[in-house]
Amino acid sequence: MTGTQDGQDQSGGSCGLIDAGSGADPRYHGPETSTCWKNLSKTLILLQMKTLFFLAILPFAAAGIDAQGIILSNPSASPSEAPGWVWEAFADRVMGGKSELVPPAIIDADGGKALLLAGKVITKGGGFIQVRLKHQDGLYDASGYEGVEIEVDARTASSWYVFLRTKDTMFPWSYYGAPFSPTPQRGVIRIPFGAFKAESTGRKTVRTEYLSSIALVAAYEDFNAYMRIYKVGFYK
Repeated sequence: MTGTQDGQDQSGGSCGLIDAGSGADPRYHGPETSTCWKNLSKTLILLQMKTLFFLAILPFAAAGIDAQGIILSNPSASPSEAPGWVWEAFADRVMGGKSELVPPAIIDADGGKALLLAGKVITKGGGFIQVRLKHQDGLYDASGYEGVEIEVDARTASSWYVFLRTKDTMFPWSYYGAPFSPTPQRGVIRIPFGAFKAESTGRKTVRTEYLSSIALVAAYEDFNAYMRIYKVGFYK
C-alpha cells in the first residue's frame, strides 16, 4: 500500500501522539519520533517559505490588473484624479462666443459620483463647451496605451467629442479630435488614438508620448448639453 498512513512518517517511523502528561520531551522521544519531528520541521519551513512567496507576489498580481489601463479621473474615488492631473472648464466665450457653460460640479449619479458637463451650445460666434483634464507636471507619455477610455451617459447622442492636446498643438484652437456617441445609460466608450484627426496642427497624427490634456467637448451644433462623466483614462 503506497502513501503515508495516519501516524506514520514517510520513512516508516512512528509519529504517534505523545501523552502531554507523561513529562516526556517530544523532541527526544526515541529515534523514530525524533526523525518524525525533523521531517515535520522541514515541512513547516517549506510552508512558511511558500506563504512568504505568495505574500510577496500579491502586489505584482494587483499591478497586473492596473497594467490593463490607467484611470486618470474617477469622481467616486479619493483622490478623484491621478497625480498631476486637474480638471479645468471653459466655453467659447474665451474667443467671443455665446455658449453657456454650467459651472462643472461633482454630482450623485447612478449609484456613484460623476462630473457634470452641461450648458447651452450656440454655434454663432463659436459653438462649444468643454471640461478638460490637464496634466500639470509637463507632458505625459501615453504611448504605452491604445486609446482613450471614458465612462459616461448623456441625454443626447450627437455632437460630443474628445479633444487631445500635445506639444504639437501650438495654437489655442489646435487639437486632435474624435467624435463619440453616448447613450442615456451609463456605459464605457473606447476611442483608439488612430481615430483622432488633426485640427490646425503641424503634425497630422497624434504623438501620444507628448500628451498635455484630454477634453470632453460638446460642440458644432445648437443644443442643450448634459453629460455625466464617471471615469476618464487610457486603455491597452
